[in-house]
Amino acid sequence: MGRIGKTAAAALLVLALSACTGGTPDPASSPGPTAAPPATGAAPAAATDPAGQVSGEAVSLETGTDVGNGRPASSHDGLMVRRRMVIAVHPTPDADLGALRRQLDRVAAERGVLLSDISPDVLDPVVLEHVVPEVIVALPPEGTHEEADALAGLAFGPVGSFTGVEHVHVGSVLVHDLQFRIGSADPAALAETIASEGILSDALGNYSTSLDGGALTVGYTGPLLSDELVEAVREGMARGAGVGPGEVELAPRSATGEGVDLSAEPEPAETEGAHASGRDDSGH
Repeated sequence: MGRIGKTAAAALLVLALSACTGGTPDPASSPGPTAAPPATGAAPAAATDPAGQVSGEAVSLETGTDVGNGRPASSHDGLMVRRRMVIAVHPTPDADLGALRRQLDRVAAERGVLLSDISPDVLDPVVLEHVVPEVIVALPPEGTHEEADALAGLAFGPVGSFTGVEHVHVGSVLVHDLQFRIGSADPAALAETIASEGILSDALGNYSTSLDGGALTVGYTGPLLSDELVEAVREGMARGAGVGPGEVELAPRSATGEGVDLSAEPEPAETEGAHASGRDDSGH
């Protein structure tokens, strides 16, 4: 897919980097592996097993806030933009990535939480300069910082105790939560045409489709999209249907909950030289 990872910063998001946990600390750096800024939040709680018993040393959590750069220019905010909690695993070179994901899913299922795939491009560029995680999941929209911390702690335990995990980033990101809808006499055929042309896979990466009600509906939750890219999606869908882009309706995927006013978000942060020391010095 030719998506955002290949087209550089056009759709990189904001990450409110809220934790870095797991893995063995680098003795040459400050406390905490790939340390985030000094902790400003509450002390981390001890990890517990599903029965509620303390399973060992608390996972090392360091809390801060950072806003990444490279945010695309977008006028589609409000309920179209949401905050989501993500868990991004920084594996060791010989890690079994499938096993790490299964471990997260197992612990989440025990707590009644459904994790979903999400692009690493949702992460702050400061984090991506350090590592592009091959295992990254998003909690449901109602997921909280505390819940994400607990999942990471239950899944991977005390620092350095889980094979294949160097450390874990737990943070809040901004995502576009969009729905594109176009009427069609044959939505299934239209979806096949669009899929064969790669219109949506190139622009969006992961997306879902619905064929009900005499229309094709495309759902997207992922890195923020520029207005230009949103219009490119509308044009691509309209071209497949033989109509004009104005026939493609754009709306939030959900009309409930709390959206985000992008104009009120802090200005993007500088990243140049942030990792000269190899630490995750993402700032506040």
